[in-house]
Amino acid sequence: MYLRKDIFYSDIYVKGKRYRVSLKTNDRKIAIDRERTLFSFLLNQKPDKEEALLWKTFKRWFRSYLQDTKSTGTVYLYNLAIKYLEEFKKPVYLRDITPSMLLEFKFYLKEKAQNNHNKPGPAGRNRYIKLIKAMMRTAEEYGKIGICQKWALISRDKDETDGRVDFHSVEELQQIEAVLDGDLLTVFYLGWAQGLRRGEMAFLHKSDYNPTAHTLSIHKKEEWTPKTKKSARIIPLHPDTERLIKKSIARSPKSQYIINLSGNRYKNTYLSYQYIQHLGKELPFLKCYLHKLRHTFGTMLVQNGTHLKIVCDLMGHSNILQTEKYTHTTQNQFKKAIASFPHLGK
Repeated sequence: MYLRKDIFYSDIYVKGKRYRVSLKTNDRKIAIDRERTLFSFLLNQKPDKEEALLWKTFKRWFRSYLQDTKSTGTVYLYNLAIKYLEEFKKPVYLRDITPSMLLEFKFYLKEKAQNNHNKPGPAGRNRYIKLIKAMMRTAEEYGKIGICQKWALISRDKDETDGRVDFHSVEELQQIEAVLDGDLLTVFYLGWAQGLRRGEMAFLHKSDYNPTAHTLSIHKKEEWTPKTKKSARIIPLHPDTERLIKKSIARSPKSQYIINLSGNRYKNTYLSYQYIQHLGKELPFLKCYLHKLRHTFGTMLVQNGTHLKIVCDLMGHSNILQTEKYTHTTQNQFKKAIASFPHLGK
């Protein structure tokens, strides 16, 4: 409510629409009562089709927007987040999705994880919440909804290992290497020794390998787009990785891709499923998933004293803050730090 030329005006949002109405009085108490009456009336009004965008209409537009602007893997994750949201409570109108509803959705995902052996886990839950928030911000930017809400109020789950990441020890890497062969072994080395994401592995062309310079080039292709602008990079090859790449190329001479495992390359789980399934049988006592190899790559570089900016560029991070999560500390590092102090003689 505000005063203009000795007359009070109401300025309120109701169901996603803004109302700026004269209250036709200069008496503050009367103006407050009239605004309350107006708010109550508008709240109980049935929405007109022109005033409220149906969820199914917006969803159709948003999926079209995703196809034009996002990679195949990102589109898959958005669709999964929308599926879980509708599973929790299917909106009728776009404005039905509010920070309050998103908070309830967050608790729903936690309960779902407890009843389904921690699926989705903390990382997955945070990802789905983040994607729904990004979807609603896109709706606000494109004028699909008439009010900008405080999505930042919905915070990340704090139980995601305190912001740290899982990574393999050298002993675990040796155990995994012993039970892999063929293209799965190449995938293993592309993960832990080169730090590639699964999409970068799946769409790695033979032409991306430079045998003269001993490098791999990650760049945009007709069928695939890197995750961020900085994801496009040139990576020096570990000798063992290069040897395995040559073997993979020789195994499938007619394919344009280096990795040729069975399955749908365009599906987000193309490589992950086979990797997890194989290691689940061979090493059931180890927690193995494909992205953990990338975590191992980043962690090992940092623990070997590589500068964070170099690690950031090698991993294709858009921001060095993403790289800082790999700065794990171990008991050996604590001992080494204390041992570095000089002995004074007494």
